[in-house]
Amino acid sequence: MKTDHPPKILIIRPRFLGDLILATGLIGAIHQDCPGAEIWFLTEEGYSEALQNHPGLAGVLRFEPRKKNNPFYLWSFFRKLRQMKFDKVLDLFCNPRTAQMAYWSGAPVRVGFEMRGRSWAYNYLAPPSSPPFPSGRRAVTEAYLDQARVLGIQPASPYKTSLEVTAEEKAHVRKLLERAQLKPGERVVALSPGASWPAKRWPLERFIELGFWLKREGVRPLYLFGPKEADLAAEFEGRMDKDWLLINQPNLRGLMAFIEAADALVANDSGPMHVGPAVGTPTLGIFGPGEPEIWFPYAPPHQYAYAEVGCSHCGLDNCNLMACMDHLGTKDVFGRVMSLLGKKAAGA
Repeated sequence: MKTDHPPKILIIRPRFLGDLILATGLIGAIHQDCPGAEIWFLTEEGYSEALQNHPGLAGVLRFEPRKKNNPFYLWSFFRKLRQMKFDKVLDLFCNPRTAQMAYWSGAPVRVGFEMRGRSWAYNYLAPPSSPPFPSGRRAVTEAYLDQARVLGIQPASPYKTSLEVTAEEKAHVRKLLERAQLKPGERVVALSPGASWPAKRWPLERFIELGFWLKREGVRPLYLFGPKEADLAAEFEGRMDKDWLLINQPNLRGLMAFIEAADALVANDSGPMHVGPAVGTPTLGIFGPGEPEIWFPYAPPHQYAYAEVGCSHCGLDNCNLMACMDHLGTKDVFGRVMSLLGKKAAGA
C-alpha cells in the first residue's frame, strides 16, 4: 500500500505503559520499509512523556482523558486531528473512543481489528496472521505487526522496542548514584517489586532476599517503587539494608533514566519491565498468571522467569493461591540475574 510521497502515519495506542512501549517496535519496522515516513503517536497525557525525544518520531499527540466528556475539548481535539492530514492510521487499541479518532482523522487508510461495533471506523481490517495460543490469545506484537502488514510492510525480526533517555537525564542519574558512594566498577541491578495487579507480584520478601544475595556478590541493589506502590515501599523500607538504594515514586522520565543506568533489571510483568529492553538494559521479567509468550517478545540477553503449574495461564488479577509465584524460587531468579551480568554466582 504505497504512496507517491513518504506517508504521514499515525499510530493510536492511548494506554498502558507496557503496551505503549511494545508499540514502539512498529517505528523501526516502518522506517525499515519506508525510511522517509513521518510517524506520529497518539497516546494519553499520562503516558506521552515516555515518547519524548524519540528520534524515530515526528511528534506525539496527547489526549487528556479527564476531559473526555467535555464537548468543547473533544471538538478542539478532533478538529486538530483532522487538520494534521494523516495518510494512514493504525488503531492498535480499537475501543469506541479510538475508533472515533481513527475515523475523524479523515485519513484515506484507516487500519483496525475486526471488533463488534467498531469496524465501521476502518476501511482496512488486519486479519490474524498466526494461530492463537492454547489460551486463545496471540502475542501482542504479532497483532501490532498484522496492522503493519496491511500497509505492505514486512518487518524483519527480532522485534525491537525503543525509548530515548537524554544525555542530561543520564548525567543527572550518574550524579545521584555517585552520591550513593558506589565503588569503582560496582555493578547496579534495578529491582521493581510492584505491578498493577497483586497476582503479578513476586513476593516482596523474595525481592528482599534477592537483594541480600546480590550484595553478597558485590552487586548494589537499586529498588524502584511507583506512585501507586506507597504501601509496598513502606513495607520495604522497614526491612531494607543500609547499603541498598531506594528510589520512591520517580516520575516516568526518572524511572526510564534509572533503569537505563543499571547494569540489569529485574521486574514483574509490568510497565517497568518493558522499559528495560527499550533503553538497552538486560532485563529479567518475572511472570505469574500472565503469559510470557504473549507479553515478552524480547530476544537475548533478555530473559524471563516463569514457573509452569497446573493453573498457569489463568490471567487472574487477584489470586488466593499464588502457586505460580510460590514455585519461583529466589535461587532460580538469582542465577538468571548473575547470567545477565555475565558472572557466575558463588555455589551456583
